Amino acid sequence: MKFTTIHKTYLSITGLLLLGIGGSTLLFPEMIKAASGIDLGNNINLLNETRASAALLLVAALLTLSGVVNRYLTQTATIIAPLSFLAIGLGRLLSILLDGMPVDSLVKATALEFILGILGIVLLSIHLKKQSHDHS
Repeated sequence: MKFTTIHKTYLSITGLLLLGIGGSTLLFPEMIKAASGIDLGNNINLLNETRASAALLLVAALLTLSGVVNRYLTQTATIIAPLSFLAIGLGRLLSILLDGMPVDSLVKATALEFILGILGIVLLSIHLKKQSHDHS
């Protein structure tokens, strides 16, 4: 199974983004959330939930980055990365519909999440089509 340079570049970029977001939020949740106008305060329960979600992003990042260097994980990483971004984007979109419009930086993040998610699905679909033609 051969993946293109564009494909591995996509995995590198999305993996590093997930690593940065997940890792920094896991270690410094108050500071990271404050950048978007979110005050976690001293709410231990909210901190716990924030760190737990960040750990999930960190695991997705590590799997995505592993797919860049380990060809046996590349296809799995190519599924995980776009699904991670699409899930986050859909969650934000649902929140916009149910809760209202958040700050501008979160709206921009939503757009970027959808772009990265859709791009990943397109790359995976191209790869799978090419793979099926190679086996025909």
